[in-house]
Amino acid sequence: MRPFNYSKIKEEKWNSEILGLIAAIYKFAGKQELYLKQRPDELEKLVEIAKIQNTEASNAIEGIVTTNTRIKQLVEEKTTPKNGDEEEIAGYRDV
Repeated sequence: MRPFNYSKIKEEKWNSEILGLIAAIYKFAGKQELYLKQRPDELEKLVEIAKIQNTEASNAIEGIVTTNTRIKQLVEEKTTPKNGDEEEIAGYRDV
């Protein structure tokens, strides 16, 4: 890993675009924390849906496909892989 000298950041000139992006990140991080506190169950459901969709899409790029039901079961660890393709899907889930 390459070392990073943080002291050089102080010497940089920051334009308004960069400062605006930093402010936006800070703003959205605050909203995320608020959402985590107010609706953790809904957020967890969205995360699970995203995991399934991401696994399906990433494996489809590699030509690995199965039914939506099997992908959901594999991602949620409710079944064991039946073949090499499903083992790849389970491996992606574990990563």
